[in-house]
Amino acid sequence: MCENTVSYHVPKGWDYKEVFGICGQTGYDGERLICHDCCNDPRKMAEIERQERNIAADNAWARSAGWGEF
Repeated sequence: MCENTVSYHVPKGWDYKEVFGICGQTGYDGERLICHDCCNDPRKMAEIERQERNIAADNAWARSAGWGEF
């Protein structure tokens, strides 16, 4: 990823609050934060998709071993 700042909104009472994170970090709901520059770069998106597939495979193996997700 890169060092760009990503803004997103989280619930706060009856409204939402804007918060900021660094590209590649985990957001409020557990999603990966991706900036516009990385989102528009096919190579970076392919790398992110590869990482997500590896994470899913690791979690599937851990569940099959009875360990749950990491």
